[in-house]
Amino acid sequence: MIIDARTYTTRPGQMPAYLKHVEENGYPLQKKHGYELAGYFTVETGALNKAVHYWKYESAAARQEIRASLAADPAWADYLRVGREMLVEQENRLLQTTDVVEPFAFTGNGSPQGFVDERTYSITYTQVPNYVEVTKALAAPIIKDHGWQLLVYCSSATGRIGQVVHLWYWDSHAQREAAQTAATADPRWPIYQAANGHRVIDQHNRYLLPVSFSPIK
Repeated sequence: MIIDARTYTTRPGQMPAYLKHVEENGYPLQKKHGYELAGYFTVETGALNKAVHYWKYESAAARQEIRASLAADPAWADYLRVGREMLVEQENRLLQTTDVVEPFAFTGNGSPQGFVDERTYSITYTQVPNYVEVTKALAAPIIKDHGWQLLVYCSSATGRIGQVVHLWYWDSHAQREAAQTAATADPRWPIYQAANGHRVIDQHNRYLLPVSFSPIK
């Protein structure tokens, strides 16, 4: 499965109007032409005024076909004409899903305080496959035992190569802190770190808040 991960930056103060425009005019058109939304969020930490959305495609070829179909719809041009006035920047990256978890099989608990922790790790050259396999073998059982909920685990296909991107759902910040404390105190955790930590170059994360029409809540 291919994931198109997009981040759009709105002008300050324009996010509510932009999300309303997407929900009422953009998303219905996208669904009509076969787009499948995994999650739509605003950013709680890091650079602000950003809408983050994840779209699922069976393949790169399927993505091209769906995008071409939408682009040919005259209503899409009308939608873009209004929306571009609210935006200052758009960026995307294509991600390849892995078998660490079934992609987006879990869609949240609907918690009022729920959020997604989006993490991007840069991995040593050529070591992404090894990093993913060790994570699956050693880390996945630990985090499952301590209540972590993984939404998707991917490797980068475009943009900066050699990255893994993973999304975690939390009911609250308190739950996240408790689960992380429990996992890192697990005697299996240092074994995992020793097996995989040397492959990590840097780590970045940001907290994402689901919007009203996001499948993940």
